Amino acid sequence: MSLFKKKLQFYLYIFFLILVLIFSKFSTNYAFSKNYIVSNIEIEEVYDLNFEKTKVIDKAFKKAFKNLVFKLVQKKDQNIFKTIDIDKIKTLIDNFSITDEKFINNKYKSIFEVQFNRKKIIEYIQSKNIIPSIPSQIELLIIPILIDENTGDLFYFNQNIFYERWKKSKLENSLISYNLPSEDIEDYQQVKKYVNNIVEYDFKEIINKYNFTKYIAFIAFKNNSELKIFSKINFDGQTFFINDKFENFNLKDVQNVDNLINKIQIIFEDKWKLINKINTSIVLTIKLKVDSKYYSLTEKLEKTLKNYELVSKFNIEKINNNEIIYKIIFNGMPNKFIDEMKLNNFKIDNSNEIWLLK
Repeated sequence: MSLFKKKLQFYLYIFFLILVLIFSKFSTNYAFSKNYIVSNIEIEEVYDLNFEKTKVIDKAFKKAFKNLVFKLVQKKDQNIFKTIDIDKIKTLIDNFSITDEKFINNKYKSIFEVQFNRKKIIEYIQSKNIIPSIPSQIELLIIPILIDENTGDLFYFNQNIFYERWKKSKLENSLISYNLPSEDIEDYQQVKKYVNNIVEYDFKEIINKYNFTKYIAFIAFKNNSELKIFSKINFDGQTFFINDKFENFNLKDVQNVDNLINKIQIIFEDKWKLINKINTSIVLTIKLKVDSKYYSLTEKLEKTLKNYELVSKFNIEKINNNEIIYKIIFNGMPNKFIDEMKLNNFKIDNSNEIWLLK
């Protein structure tokens, strides 16, 4: 009987040793396997004797590269990447496909999907002494308000050109999707109560009504030909305030208003990128323990770690029949990691040196 137990322990040891090797190799590579995928790149070229498919592909690569990088860097840094050599761009691409192509009226029209190597893209941007950001798409509530300081009138949706034009404005390569409040008279009455102290108003009742954690209150003050802008931005508790002033601004000029909205939206994009910087100078080692019998939990965890840009690498450091301990290299502060895990419905106990995933 004793011999049987020893053999069983030996076989179990071999099994877990193999499992550790397999999981460690898989998990270490897992963090780097995700690509940045840029879809719906439309290219149109004249189809004649000078037509060359390679030129079309190069054009698609350049457009895809621009679309991606402009989502990763702030406006002030984008000019650096406008004239990158095509041969360099090709070194950053893992794969591409033509999802649709057709010939119409002597024109070749195609749609591309290009997959960029995430690690190479990040390293390339960093080589230019620029810190890239996570290209995280978000939805938020935008509350545009117009106040005539001469008359004291409040324009919430009716006769509010910012409400009207925000719905039609679309910033290229935008990470932010804007949702406007409905044309609800109760919302108007709520805002009206605070019109004389609108900058201090927290808009809590309206925000709770629409169930958004991210929101922007955009308030325009009109005084003769002067326009003052105040924006209160809240990204999950991180708050920014923006003030700007424009002389001789004509609110009846729709193109002028659209240009202003685009300018303001770029500022909002940059603020969102600012709090999502991938700062590789911060290297935090996290050890996370998971009960080994919860296979679906470990599978979900590895998928989440793979898709989180601030995780530069992870591997299984220890495994047995009771627990799995992950070693995670994280480019950020501990609270940011915990917050991201919460967003993915993970509960973490960080009261000990080795954190516990519940």
